[in-house]
Amino acid sequence: MADCKAGHTFRNWSRTLEFKPRRFCKPRTEERIVEIVQEARAAKGCVRTQGAGHSFSQLLPTNDTLVSLDDMDHDVMIIADGTEVNVSAGIRLKDLLPKLKARNLGLRNLGSITEQSIAGAALTGTHGTGIGLGSIPTQIIAARLVAGDGSVIDLPKGDPRLKAASLSLGALGILTRVTLDCVPHHKIDYNVYVGKFDHVMASLDQLVQENVRVLLWWLVPLFDRDDVIIITKNPPGHPVGLLGGAENRVTPPAGLKPTLKPTPLGKGLDAMMEALATQGLGSTGKFKKIWHMSGDYEDMLTLPLLPVFHTECEYAVPAANGVAAMNAFRRVVEENDFEIQLPVEVRFTAGDDLLLSPCNQGPVCYIGASPHGNTAEIFARFEPLMRDHGGRPHWGKHFTLTRGDIKAMYGAHYDAFVALRNTLDPDRVFANSFLTELFG
Repeated sequence: MADCKAGHTFRNWSRTLEFKPRRFCKPRTEERIVEIVQEARAAKGCVRTQGAGHSFSQLLPTNDTLVSLDDMDHDVMIIADGTEVNVSAGIRLKDLLPKLKARNLGLRNLGSITEQSIAGAALTGTHGTGIGLGSIPTQIIAARLVAGDGSVIDLPKGDPRLKAASLSLGALGILTRVTLDCVPHHKIDYNVYVGKFDHVMASLDQLVQENVRVLLWWLVPLFDRDDVIIITKNPPGHPVGLLGGAENRVTPPAGLKPTLKPTPLGKGLDAMMEALATQGLGSTGKFKKIWHMSGDYEDMLTLPLLPVFHTECEYAVPAANGVAAMNAFRRVVEENDFEIQLPVEVRFTAGDDLLLSPCNQGPVCYIGASPHGNTAEIFARFEPLMRDHGGRPHWGKHFTLTRGDIKAMYGAHYDAFVALRNTLDPDRVFANSFLTELFG
């Protein structure tokens, strides 16, 4: 068929994964997806479905059939209650968000990147930050998928199979449409502070509870290793709380404006941070406010896709263990003088009931490390340290666990997921070697 071709090379965005599938297919209809799945099953082959290629993990590689949903019809349909929106699963977030905004709607929360497809973001458990806010798959309230025998299955609101299908690693079938539980489009105040590591860790529980969204960046270029950037993202007028006592902000150079997106990693804010670094933080027992912006939520929550090729390992530790995990990793970094390419990022996510969610035992603190040059050495220390503090890996990032490790982490949820997989894909049409190693 014209929508399938040979000779395709897949590379993820960071150039850390590369493979050549036997055929690469870009179907335009659900009916054609059914045919592709049935063809692969008849040939005892397999099918993997790509999103934007933003993942670092081995979930996607295949030497058989790779499917992209980019050519599907990316329509948006508002259904029940005016806030439930049915969309093509392959639509990229950067295309979905303007369509929702035109209808005065938005997503409840977002991760940092909008290049991802909604299905790719959900199926790997992509998250933003906010101790009371769930990850992207928790916003899916209904779905439609093509199962391993080519049958099309509707998963309506309340269907217990959604607890597996909305975060399935692509192991249960190909999602063709999802229904999202949206919220009215809204504004967010974006505030940036700096504090000393020990002071931030001592205040972290209060900061997380007082703010709708809070994240930390540690080991930021141009800053001292003891400095931590605190970013809060709250509705306009939200009470300031502990950070209301922050020292006066540093005045950026005249005419300085943020570029592209509101992020201290943008060109304009880099200059502002350099000014701050030159002046110094000052008091070790106080926070210093260094930036403020306000705007549409999708601009305040997201970053441009930075041209910094790297590999990231990110673990979700129980929120109560976040400070201990950070203190332990700090000791390792200081002992080894490790160099991290991008800041260590700390975010928070609400608990949920999804079978393979790192958050299904309660709220978590996500800690992510992105090394420079000495990746294997750092990950070899970082991973076991995070596991010692009860952590589970982000499915889309680097991790090195066995089937026994995953079973121990997820227990009865693991067994329930495998049982559903045996029903929806008994022939393992949607498998690759990595999924087989972890789930059979």
